Amino acid sequence: MTLGEEIKGMLSKARRYLASAELLRRAGDFDSAVSRLYYAMHYGAGALLLSRGQTFSSHRAVLAAFGQEFVKSGLFPKEMHHWLHRAFEKR
Repeated sequence: MTLGEEIKGMLSKARRYLASAELLRRAGDFDSAVSRLYYAMHYGAGALLLSRGQTFSSHRAVLAAFGQEFVKSGLFPKEMHHWLHRAFEKR
């Protein structure tokens, strides 16, 4: 599998989890919706990091690397890192 294919796969997974989160939210299952939303965010952040040649085995490492690589550099606003952390805690 090429790097591009792997990134596309992660983004596809992120979209599926986002769609699942919306279905669960509509059904009133907010706890499960938050969990699915977190995983959508996690796979999106992982795809971004992979595009820079970085992979991590733990969720906390993805959170830290996203903050370092994309927030501290100014590519993404601080709020996005905060949202990712909050979703991680609520999942």
